Amino acid sequence: MEKEEDKLSILMFPWLAHGHIFPFLELAKLLSKRNFNIYFCSTAVNLDSIRKSIEKDTTSDIDSNSIKLVQLHIPETPQLPPQLHTTKNLPSNLLQVLLQAFQNSSSSFSDIMNCLKPDMLIYDFFQPWAPKLALSQGIPSVYFATSGATPFSFFHHLFANGTSSTFPYQAIYLLDYEKEIRARILANIKDADKNFAFGNFEMSSDIVLVKSCRGVEGKYIDYLSILCKKQIVPTGPLVNDNEEEEEEDIHSDIMEWLRGKDEHSTVYISFGSEYFLSETQIEQVAKGLELCNANFVWVIRFPLGEKRNNIEDVSKARELSEKMKKTREQEAAEVAEQLSRLCVKYKQQKLTSIETL
Repeated sequence: MEKEEDKLSILMFPWLAHGHIFPFLELAKLLSKRNFNIYFCSTAVNLDSIRKSIEKDTTSDIDSNSIKLVQLHIPETPQLPPQLHTTKNLPSNLLQVLLQAFQNSSSSFSDIMNCLKPDMLIYDFFQPWAPKLALSQGIPSVYFATSGATPFSFFHHLFANGTSSTFPYQAIYLLDYEKEIRARILANIKDADKNFAFGNFEMSSDIVLVKSCRGVEGKYIDYLSILCKKQIVPTGPLVNDNEEEEEEDIHSDIMEWLRGKDEHSTVYISFGSEYFLSETQIEQVAKGLELCNANFVWVIRFPLGEKRNNIEDVSKARELSEKMKKTREQEAAEVAEQLSRLCVKYKQQKLTSIETL
C-alpha cells in the first residue's frame, strides 16, 4: 500500500458548469486510484452535487480519503445568492453575472493554493489567472479541455491563420451568429487578453488533456498538437458506469424502443445539458424533425421552476458507446503516467534550483 506522503497531490479546478465539473470528477476518480491525492475545488452548491455523486458511485472502488473537496468562495450579491453559484438551473440572463463573479474568486483561490501547496494544478478554460498563479510558484499546470479536440483545433487554426477557409477539415465551420460568441465571453474574464483561449494551451506544462478518444477524434487531436506545440493526451469519454446502469434500468422502455430501430436510422438531438430552448426554437426544431420523417431522440431541459407546455413523445432514448469504454483503462493509465512524469520533472527542477543557490 502506498504511503500517504508518497502520493502526488493534484488540485483540480473546473469551471462552475456541470458539463465541466463531472468530466473533471470522473478524471479525479481515475487518478485517485493511481497514486494521486486529489483536491477538488468548486463552490458550496456544486460540492453538494459532487459529494452525492461520489457517495452514489458503487462501481469505481474509490478511496474516499483520496478525493478531498475544497470550497471556493465567490462574493455573494443580491442578484447572485450562493445557490446560484453554479450554471445548473441558472436563468440564462445571469450567466454573464456568474462569469464575472467567478473572476472575483481569484483571491479565494490564491488562499487555497497557498494552503494546499499541491504538486500540480489541472485547470479549466475560464480562469487564466489560476495557471499564472500556480506557475509563478513553480507548480506545473495542465489544461483540461472538456469540449473535445475538434472545436479547439478549428478555433486554434482560425486564431493562428485569421481564416477558417484553410482549415484542413472543411466539414467544420462557423455560422455567422457563432462568430460573435468569443467577443462576448472575453469581456467578462479576468486576465483575458487577445490570446486568452489559446493562452490556456500555451500555459499548460508540456501536455494538454482532452476529453476525447483517438478512435473518434484522432485527426483533430494530431492537428491540435501541431497547432499548440504540445502533446495532446486524450482522457477517454469519462463516463460514469454506475449512472449509466441506473439510467438504463430506469429507462428500460426507451432502450427497448431503440433496439427495435435499424442501424443509422435514428437522429440524436441535444443542445447541451444547460441550454434552454425557447418555445419558438422548440417549434422550429420539431417542424424540421417532422419534415425529415426520421426516428429521433431529442433531449430538452427547462430552467428550474419554469413552466412550459408538455411536449409529448419527443425523446425516448440515448446511445451507449461500448468501443469507447474498452479503451478507458488504457487512456487512464496513460494520463496518470504523463502527469506523474510532469510532477517529478518539476520537483527535480526545484531541487536543482535550490542546490545551485
